[in-house]
Amino acid sequence: MEGWVYALLAVLVWGIEAIIVRGAGDGVDPLVGTGIGCIAAGLVFAVYLGATGRINSDILNRSGFYYGLAGVTSFAVGHYFYYTAINKSGASLSASLVATYPLLTVILAWLLFGEQITLKSGLGTLLIVIGGLLLFV
Repeated sequence: MEGWVYALLAVLVWGIEAIIVRGAGDGVDPLVGTGIGCIAAGLVFAVYLGATGRINSDILNRSGFYYGLAGVTSFAVGHYFYYTAINKSGASLSASLVATYPLLTVILAWLLFGEQITLKSGLGTLLIVIGGLLLFV
């Protein structure tokens, strides 16, 4: 599959995630909920990767370290903030506001990796951010 197909699948999964978290309500503290989610995802991945033979010493490298750091940043810290926002402000507002993160990604990719900001990527990012900020007007 091409990269854009995976991106659309991520959109589908993350859109559903907000609804699942909203459905969970406030019966569990968002920090505990985040931990439960991380443990559940970790167990599923550990079983799958172990069963397919993908866990080996080859993952102990720079790339493996950065994937681990990304997991802690996104799954643990980011999801805690996201779940708390959904719990306090609802799924619609929270998901829309969180969806403005591409602005930070585009800027950091330009600064750290020299990725070019094209007219399409710049305008697309700007429209996403404007859409998220319109919720506050």
